[in-house]
Amino acid sequence: MEIIKNIAAIIGCILSVASFITLCTKGGRKFIGKVIKMNTKELEEMNRQQNNTINDIKESLDNLSNKIESLCNQVGILEGISSQQCRDVIKNIYYKYHVTKKIPLYERKTIDKTYANYQRCSDGKNTYATLLYNEICKWEIDTASFPELEED
Repeated sequence: MEIIKNIAAIIGCILSVASFITLCTKGGRKFIGKVIKMNTKELEEMNRQQNNTINDIKESLDNLSNKIESLCNQVGILEGISSQQCRDVIKNIYYKYHVTKKIPLYERKTIDKTYANYQRCSDGKNTYATLLYNEICKWEIDTASFPELEED
């Protein structure tokens, strides 16, 4: 075991002396400088590639962000159109039966579903449709013309 320790100590001394001589001589310093430069060039190249990749990702995210914003604007427009269509359906049914104040069962079901959709997509500021719906809810439901229809 002692022999191995002695061999390791001798090898350590030889390497230390060789390192000291390499650092002290001009050629040794140039060699170490070249090794360090090669390694830093590789690191610089990797950093440049990573920066390019990061810039590409940022560009893609900006494009996605613009597309999402555009889609959100379109959804807002569609919601406005949908609420207007629901108001029109409620208004048309109201004026169709407002004289008799009797509404067929299928029309009542239609207006109930339409009003529920209207509430989901409206901004809640227009009370005209709400007033019409509340008035329709007070009307008598006519099941005589369609006795086979039952309420759900």
